[in-house]
Amino acid sequence: MSAELDPEQQSVGGFRGWLTSWKLWAVPRRALLLIVVVEFATVLALLLAAAQFSFHWSAASRWLLIAALSLLHAEAGARIERMRRYLVTSVHVTMTSVWAFTAVIALPGFYAGTLVALLFAFLSWQRRRQRSMIPHRELYSAAVAVLAALAASGTHHWLLQRLPADLPGGAAAALAVVAALIAYFGLDSILVLSTIYLAVGPVPVRELLPDREELALELGTLVLGMLTAQTLIVTPWLVPLVLLLLVLLQRSSLVAQLEVAAATDTKTGLLNASAWQELAQRELVRSQHTDSPCALMLLDLDHFKRVNDTLGHLTGDAVLRAIGDALKRELRGYDAVARFGGEEFVVLLNDLTLSEAVVVAERTLARIRSLEIYDSANQLSQVKLTASAGLAAHPQHGQHLTDLLEAADVALYAAKRAGRDRVAVPPTGQAAAHPA
Repeated sequence: MSAELDPEQQSVGGFRGWLTSWKLWAVPRRALLLIVVVEFATVLALLLAAAQFSFHWSAASRWLLIAALSLLHAEAGARIERMRRYLVTSVHVTMTSVWAFTAVIALPGFYAGTLVALLFAFLSWQRRRQRSMIPHRELYSAAVAVLAALAASGTHHWLLQRLPADLPGGAAAALAVVAALIAYFGLDSILVLSTIYLAVGPVPVRELLPDREELALELGTLVLGMLTAQTLIVTPWLVPLVLLLLVLLQRSSLVAQLEVAAATDTKTGLLNASAWQELAQRELVRSQHTDSPCALMLLDLDHFKRVNDTLGHLTGDAVLRAIGDALKRELRGYDAVARFGGEEFVVLLNDLTLSEAVVVAERTLARIRSLEIYDSANQLSQVKLTASAGLAAHPQHGQHLTDLLEAADVALYAAKRAGRDRVAVPPTGQAAAHPA
């Protein structure tokens, strides 16, 4: 016979089960400590700002206008931001900083802090509707944003009071705004990246950083927030036009990211095969018109199946990313580099003769030999990685892209047969069929 729990025991057990199911408890202790410290500091900073609060109709009306526009923007751009979040694999940057930084410049500290808190509460409510909300992350993101806004507001007003007001051309106000921008962006970035670093373990910092496009978007939104604040102070009736501009910018940003995603290999960040063929074909036509040389390199990892079998597919994916990074670093920025499929990579080397391409290929293989491979537990592995490369050059090995690919493929198989971890070149004019 099973024992029955009374309603009070059931409610206590249900509450404990709900409490212990929080994903917050899976966060490493050192990251959890930082989260608690930041959230406590945010509450304390808000209380200090509230102690200095005084009501002004002008500040209240500005608060209401910024709040209304920010919430309208969040609702109008919800679908776009959701799609951008799926496309971005690094730190996701939203455009809410426009309104947050507008509040920093145009409002006293407590007004700015409460407005940012309201905006992030609304964004969390949106994500709850979409069933994509993780409560502790939402709360921490809001705390960081509020703390950054209060720090930037304090920096702005402190400098305005201490810089000489008679500096030419409004230099004092400009310096105060720039300092506030640095304080907001710097504190927000440091706290977010530090928490991610402590949560996921020791990883290269560059893997945590947003890419250049995301970073440019974040800085652009802060600058737009600065200009919006000046517009609000001088001609508030023009501020609603910023809402239209932001929606258009979000759509343009999404289109650009969709185009990049369509041309990018998701595991390595290199071009995918179809995008590479289109770009390589254009470059080959250019070489023919200008009578300039170019070379094609096919590169295949040696015994890659052994890596997957011994270390697992997650480590295999990490190896592919490491190869992609090595190729980006070793080759020139304008060389067309792609993952061609599986563990095979292809590169079009513009304006290089065959002998020059051999030097580049040898240097690339040497970099691959020097790579350190880590398993899924982030432990250094004893497996050493090597690759084989086949080269073909225009016009020696063909006039068309398919001719060069076939010739390089023949050379690649020759390098494999000769013992791997080497570069091979087909005889001039030869593009034989695959060896049996």
